[in-house]
Amino acid sequence: ASYPLAGKFGVEAHQAPALLLAVRQAADYMGVSFHVGSQCMRPTAYQAAMSQASRAIRQAGVIVDIVDVGGGFPSVYPGMMPPPMADYVDSIHRGFDEMSVPETTELWCEPGRALVAEASSLLAQVELRKDDALYLNDGSYGAMFDAAHFKWPFPTKLVRDDEASAEQKPFRFYGPTCDSLDQMPGPFWLPADIQEGDFIEIGMLGAYGVAMTTRFNGYGDLDVAMVEDAPMASMYGLAPRVIPTKRTVEDEDARKVVRFSRPKGKAGVRRRRR
Repeated sequence: ASYPLAGKFGVEAHQAPALLLAVRQAADYMGVSFHVGSQCMRPTAYQAAMSQASRAIRQAGVIVDIVDVGGGFPSVYPGMMPPPMADYVDSIHRGFDEMSVPETTELWCEPGRALVAEASSLLAQVELRKDDALYLNDGSYGAMFDAAHFKWPFPTKLVRDDEASAEQKPFRFYGPTCDSLDQMPGPFWLPADIQEGDFIEIGMLGAYGVAMTTRFNGYGDLDVAMVEDAPMASMYGLAPRVIPTKRTVEDEDARKVVRFSRPKGKAGVRRRRR
């Protein structure tokens, strides 16, 4: 997964059988759940997690009424093209068929990001430009929490009536609050001639976008408009499944560097002396 969610809840695999047994003795209806992490790019991760859960169920000697495979279902972002959603469904069905559970056990899932990521964009205005830094009227305390704290790559597009430069350049974003944490490193690729007063559409923000907005420093007011145009990318055929990754010259040069490993210990010393 792009980032794990195991730091707050849950137990280690070796602790699960005792917990399952204790809960079964107290509960009329019991389920087992797990989370493979947010933006999971490997469908077989679900099958592997279900195998672990099944092992704990067998060791506890209990019957479970629900198996909840949690969330983690991905969406499309720059540099991230997940496998088709059907691959995730197939993996989960294979894992469920192999689990030590009765036929009456229910199978649940929680596909949040995969359902809503495509459904929303943010339209922010450039209030100030300093070289490659753009100061916007929204930021990390608004709808761009993930862009700031998880360096999440969101697709961007200039919204302007006049013609824009064909040259694209990488930019950093800064939000409107007084907090120096209110910055989004990007890079966000936009026309080189972007200027104060321009608007930027930041796409694929349906998940953890507006829902994370706060009133910090008195900001947080927004207008909502319903539109019918396609998202910037789509897992479901509404738009291309790929958002091309753009790279700076420095990035491309770094990718061309070939690094050879050097033997460690005495073998490496002898080779260097030669």
